[in-house]
Formats: sequence, structure tokens, C-alpha cells
Amino acid sequence: MKLGRATFLLMLSQVIFLASGLAVNFGLARLFGVVDYGNFGLVMSILVVVELFVITGFPEVIQKFGGERPEVMRALVRQTLWRQILYALGVFATFWLTAPAIANFFSDEALASLLRLASIDIIIYGLYKYFLGVQNGLHRFQQYTLLGITYSLARVFAIVGLVLLGFSVPGALLGNIIASAAALALALFFYRAPKPESEYPPAASGMWVVQNVIYFVGLNAFFAIDLWFVKLFLSKSEVGLYVSASVLAKLSYFLSIALSAVLLPSLARALTKNETQRVRELTQDTLRYLLIFLTLLNVLVFVHAQEIIELFFGAEFILAAPILRWLTLGLSLVTIMAVVNTIMIAHNMMRSCFVIVSALVALDIMLNLYLVPRLHMQGAALATLIVGLAGTIVSVLYIFRDLRPLLLSFSIPRILGISACVAIIAKFIAALPVDFWVKAMVAAGAYFVLLWVSKEINVVDLRRLRESIGI
Repeated sequence: MKLGRATFLLMLSQVIFLASGLAVNFGLARLFGVVDYGNFGLVMSILVVVELFVITGFPEVIQKFGGERPEVMRALVRQTLWRQILYALGVFATFWLTAPAIANFFSDEALASLLRLASIDIIIYGLYKYFLGVQNGLHRFQQYTLLGITYSLARVFAIVGLVLLGFSVPGALLGNIIASAAALALALFFYRAPKPESEYPPAASGMWVVQNVIYFVGLNAFFAIDLWFVKLFLSKSEVGLYVSASVLAKLSYFLSIALSAVLLPSLARALTKNETQRVRELTQDTLRYLLIFLTLLNVLVFVHAQEIIELFFGAEFILAAPILRWLTLGLSLVTIMAVVNTIMIAHNMMRSCFVIVSALVALDIMLNLYLVPRLHMQGAALATLIVGLAGTIVSVLYIFRDLRPLLLSFSIPRILGISACVAIIAKFIAALPVDFWVKAMVAAGAYFVLLWVSKEINVVDLRRLRESIGI
């Protein structure tokens, strides 16, 4: 399959996954109200981090080494599947047994039963991601995309359907399990590995696997640690408000995955061919495009935070608007750090990424311990902002040589200057009695016109975009 078509399919799967996640959150926020929605968001935030221990180990081995040598995929599966099952069972058992202790930590005994119900998904989702990795490793991107779409749609219908039937938060958690089971069943149906030409698949070092797992767990912990401290120190209603702001602020990160999917495969090819100049150009373009997107997103959120919250979550969540502004900026910085780290991993710098994320997790915990009791929800958002800024600066320094032309050019001041102009325009039209989407389209249109007039984007950028998605 051509790279452009493969990239398009991967982007399609990611977009549908993102849309389904938003649909679930927007629907549940209106069906549950602030408190129950906060409980659901808290349980899911813990579950997501725990599940990362299961889905970033052996599934990553399958994708990496099976992708390099598809002819040994069957041998790889035979070597790792039983370990994946035992490992998932171990993580599940540990989480099940510690659920009461976690609930006690948050001073909320009702959480224990919810956490135990949610934990069933660890085994099923872990196996689904394992066989999803098999399809990716075999470069069967159509099946990979179909599996992703199946999971995303099943999650929406199962979760929202059970809640509408009156099963409340337990129903939502059960729906999450049902979606994983449906996707796993289809993944098993699709599984067909070629007969091995070699019985000796390449083995990943234990240290590589451990660093990979801890890195991705740590990276995703930045999206949860602040919420956990809000739950620890603040009221149940504030938890719900914070969850709503967090869901929207994470958009920057999830949408950046699509950008990485478009540009980073080209970076990997250039590294393999030792095309140093091409590597630097792709690295700079990746960060420049990301900055263009994130500045527009932050301008829109800064000006229209209240409208955005009310549009998606309802007037009951309107107090989350100030938090949305802080969190969007903070998670935008975390997004830049994550993309820079992806570039570092392409340069075989996983160990450095592991060290950076480990140190930042410790910093994040300390900041939340200090700031949340004093500044409440704003303190949690500020902690995320500080961590994102620190992580971005440190990560950029690691690849400063490749980014130096961009950092010393007029691109960054020009993009920031244009975004300031667009912020003034957006502020001016904010009071007009028109729909938010119209205001957003006007602001975005002005933004890209100014980028084009200033030659910050040009025909080369448009051609590269078309080539990347196979148009």
C-alpha cells in the first residue's frame, strides 16, 4: 500500500477515535451532570494510565519487530502472546486488589466498586491492542483502520446506550468493556499471520521494553495527575468541572497525532538513508506546522472559552471556562514536547525521553501538591502549564542543532504576531449575535490568509500536505 493511502487510513482511524471519544464525553456530561460525570472521568483517567502498562509493552514489540520482518510475525506471536495474557492478568489482579486502597486514598469508598468493574477492560483491551498491533506490523492498514473504527463506534453506542437505559456510571464502564470485546472479536477474525521463514524472530531487550512502557505511561500521566489531585483536595463538583475542561484541552494532543502520522514516516526514511539535510527540514516543518495549529487553537479558546464549554457541555459546566484557557495552553506545550520526543525516538534517543518524562512526572506531583490546595483548580492547570513548558524547553535542547534554523528565523515571531492580530479580530467579533462556528471560521480564515500573505505558508506546504495524504 502506498504511504499516502496508509497515512490517510491511519489519520481516518484517529479522527473517528477522537470524534467518538468527544461524543461519549459530551453525551455523558449532559446525561450525568457535574458530579457523576466527574466520577466517570476520574475512573477512566486511572484506567487509561493502568492500561498503558499493558498496551505499550508486547504490542509495541509486535509492531516494531513484526513490522521490520513480517515473515516472522507468526513466530513473534507464538513467543509473546502467552506473555501478554499472563502480564495482563497480573496487572488486572493488582489493580483489582488495590482498588479499595485507591478509593481510600481519594476518600471515596464508592470508587472501589467502580474501579473493579472498570478493571475487567484491562485484559480485553490489552488483547485487542495486541492483535491491532499485529495488523499494523503486517502493514494491513485497511484492517487496522476498520478495527479502530469498530472500537470507536461500539464504544459510543454501548456506553451511551447503557446509560440511556438507566445504568448510570456502572453502565458506562460496562459499555467500555463491551466495546473492547467487540473489537477483540473482529481482531481475532482478521488474524492471519504468514508462515514463518525463520523461527528466530528478533528479540527486544528488556530495557527497551521497560523504558518504552514507562515513557508512555509517564507521558499520558500528564493528562491525569492534575485531575487526581483535584479529586484529592477539592469537591466532587470541581472534579466534574475539571474533567470537562481537560477533555477539550486534550484536543491539541490527539490532533497532533495525525500531524505526526503524516510527517514522521518521511523522517524515519530520511534517517535510514542518512539524509541529514532532509531530516532537519522535516524536523523544522513538523514543529512549524504544529505551532501554526496550536496558536490558532489557543486563540480561539482564549476568546471563546465560555461559548465552547456551554456549547459542548451545557451551562452547568460554565465555571470550567477559565480552567480551559490554562489547560489548553499547558497541554499544547505538552503536545509540543511529545512531538519533539517522537522525533528524538526516531533518532534512537528513547533513553533520553525516558529520563525527561520520569523527571517531569516527579515535578508534576510536587507542583500539584503545592498548588492545588492553594489555588484550587487553577493550581492544577498551572502545574500542567509549568511542566509542559519545562518539558518543551528540555526536549528542544536535545535536538537544538536540527531546530536552530527555525528557532533563529522569523517564523516563530511571525506566527505569534499573526495570532495576536487574529486574537484582536476574534475579540472584536465575539460579541456579534452569530453562532460560535461562524466566529471560529472567520477567525481561522483571517489567520490563514495572514499566514499566506506573510509567506509563512506557501504552495510548497500545500503540496506537501496533498502528497502526505495521497491526494
